[in-house]
Amino acid sequence: MEITVVGQKIYSQIKGAKNILLVSHQNPDADALGSLMALSEWFDQLGKTYTKFCLNQPTDNLGWLVNFEPLVTDPQLLFDDHYDLVIVLDSGDLQYAGVADILMKFSPKPTIINIDHHFTNQNFGDINLVDSAAVSTSEIIYHLFKLLKIKISPRIASVLLAGIIGDTYNFTNPNTNYQSLATASDLLLAGANLEQVSDSILKNKTVNTLKIWGKVLVRLRYNTELKVVSTVVTENDLKDQPAGQEITEGVANFLNNLAGVKAALILQQQEPGIIKGSLRTNSDSIDVSKLAKMLGGGGHRKAAGFKIKGQLVRTESGEWQIV
Repeated sequence: MEITVVGQKIYSQIKGAKNILLVSHQNPDADALGSLMALSEWFDQLGKTYTKFCLNQPTDNLGWLVNFEPLVTDPQLLFDDHYDLVIVLDSGDLQYAGVADILMKFSPKPTIINIDHHFTNQNFGDINLVDSAAVSTSEIIYHLFKLLKIKISPRIASVLLAGIIGDTYNFTNPNTNYQSLATASDLLLAGANLEQVSDSILKNKTVNTLKIWGKVLVRLRYNTELKVVSTVVTENDLKDQPAGQEITEGVANFLNNLAGVKAALILQQQEPGIIKGSLRTNSDSIDVSKLAKMLGGGGHRKAAGFKIKGQLVRTESGEWQIV
């Protein structure tokens, strides 16, 4: 169903809703927060009652996206209100969004709108606006606003540009295309603050972060036959590090720039018994989302992730394995 029809359905639902729940995926990145805040800015203009929910607060460098105001992170607080409309952003499934169990308990069941750009999206919404050709969910929101003739203020332009720059890694990821560059240009014309956006996303590395990168890179292994690099991130590496996810994703994107490497894999011990895998590739002949999906995850052809049960253990020879 093309965006014109879906967009009008979304507008109709929003216009008629009395109380809206906006949901961003756990460990929110710039795209999740950018799309969330663009909609919330619009809802303020419409005078809508809404709640912004995410299982985790944004990292410090992205706090400006949410006006340095805390999001609702406790699922139990959502039962204090009745929501007739739920909008889930940048999430391939409700589990990743952190609301799978919550929505099942809502009565009566609200209408669910699913807006996303992941190729592996499960189309779980009553209304699905999913475009895997878009580089980010923020880009989809931009086109939705243009369709509905919603004025894009400098504030909206900045948060949407943050989402695009974040998901394209400053327009260097293979999923960058002419449309994403054209959208970014329009957002700059609308008043987006490029300096604030780029500084918060690209110039956020601390000395301590780079020290952790050093530990992770020392463990780097290269499979000459498959041309795949891999490394691990332990719980101890990220001890007392609120930006643990940011560190892992940063290393994954860095490794994707290695010459002669077809793919990169980062295994991070998130908690006892749970390992998160991050996959990256620049090769047109490899689709890492297929591997991620086989392991219960998802993502894009060039960037994907998954979670598995297990523990990273170092052997006597110094190598790492999953047990």
